[in-house]
Amino acid sequence: MELKWLLISSEGNLDRKGFWITILTLNFFSLILDEIGNSIFLDIGQDKISFFMFFLVKMIPRLLGILILVFSFFIAKKRINDIGSSEWVPIAYVISLFLPSFLLAAGPSNLYIISIILPILITFYLGLAPSRKK
Repeated sequence: MELKWLLISSEGNLDRKGFWITILTLNFFSLILDEIGNSIFLDIGQDKISFFMFFLVKMIPRLLGILILVFSFFIAKKRINDIGSSEWVPIAYVISLFLPSFLLAAGPSNLYIISIILPILITFYLGLAPSRKK
């Protein structure tokens, strides 16, 4: 598979195996990048960190997280092409991926815990739904 086609194209289909490998790799990369940034932030200390280091360790992982949301949309779109389901599912998927971060920042912890379930359910739907018969 070509990486450009996989991450920024809505053309074509993606089978279950390709979907799982891509989504898990993308989320693992995001998690590792965020953990590295957090550990550097804690090692330097919140009161001693410069603006440049803060930008590198806190903001760049967040900006890459936005890119990962975009990549997730295109991956979900290709999987929906293979399943033959509604075209709104990739949009709902990206919103459900963003919703827990938004609710965590907003404060209501009960809604945050509940909002984690929705992206998991949509991910399993996309990953386990059979391909349509041709």
